[in-house]
Amino acid sequence: MTEEALVGQLSELGLTRNQALAYLSLLTDDGDQGLTGYEVGTRSGVPRSAAYKVLHQLQDHGAVIAVGEDPQRFIAAEPQRWLDRVKRSTIVKVDNVASALDSLPARSRPEPLWIVRRYDDVIARMAEMILGAQESVYLSLWARELERLDDVLRQVADRDIHRVLHCPERLETLPKGFSCWVDDMEGDKAKLGWSHKAIVVVDRREALVGGAEPDADNDAVWTTNASLVDVATNHMILDITLQARATGRDCLDDVAPMMKTELGG
Repeated sequence: MTEEALVGQLSELGLTRNQALAYLSLLTDDGDQGLTGYEVGTRSGVPRSAAYKVLHQLQDHGAVIAVGEDPQRFIAAEPQRWLDRVKRSTIVKVDNVASALDSLPARSRPEPLWIVRRYDDVIARMAEMILGAQESVYLSLWARELERLDDVLRQVADRDIHRVLHCPERLETLPKGFSCWVDDMEGDKAKLGWSHKAIVVVDRREALVGGAEPDADNDAVWTTNASLVDVATNHMILDITLQARATGRDCLDDVAPMMKTELGG
């Protein structure tokens, strides 16, 4: 991973760019005596006039340890210990905010509905949904999108959840852990011209429905609205039922759990 990419990831944890650069310069130092502010500024590109201020800010973050005096030197904290501290601090902050928000008067709010347009954003939202699954993952995707999500699907393959996949075209490899309903477009010219659509339903509580084309304004919809989640689920149930009828394959074990929401289960 490049230094610029690492700086970006550290920034997501709350460090400024200068703080991230200074921390990386300390972390990659081969010596065991630490670096002075002047040395950190020279090696990292942080303005030397600001180096000590930045290092003391990192010290407050727990990312840096100051040793000695005249000159004072700085050593990077062991990354995993620092990240554990950041994680614990973040959890405490989130819990405090959650408690404060819970104390506010309850208000009736509409279920969220978001439009996702860029292809990479559609893929990212699907990945986030799938990784967060606790009970079930239902997918209706084309081979191209399944390939983009291959690593994500591998991560949920061994979870104790209900997994069903419908794909309108032949797959070279079926994703592990999924009950797969794969159609075959061979000889069907109409299907060959279809644009890619995506349906993802997770835990029967959230759904993404819409286009999945790299060079298009996809207008995919992500929602937790129960009625829309049911519509998305029913669409997949219909596709699987029709394929089961055409092939003579029993789909009850796959479809019955998908229908629990509609049956009030």
